[in-house]
Amino acid sequence: MSRRDLLHVLTALAELAGGEAGVPVTVAALDEAIGRGRADMRTPLNLTSLAADGLAEPADDGTWSLTEAGAQRHREDEDYAGR
Repeated sequence: MSRRDLLHVLTALAELAGGEAGVPVTVAALDEAIGRGRADMRTPLNLTSLAADGLAEPADDGTWSLTEAGAQRHREDEDYAGR
């Protein structure tokens, strides 16, 4: 996965979750937020990559959420972009 795609998905996940860890977000909502067609296979692949980096985690119901590390990373990225 490209870093750009991962950042795009992390940003969308964070925005949909209000920047908070543990808030469940559906893959369909993420697809819509990033402008992909419904059930685009790249979104779950990106989420799996984010999970491998400790930034996101899946729930048993198929939703995904930020981890504390993911929420912190998003805040750092936002701070950097705002400079």
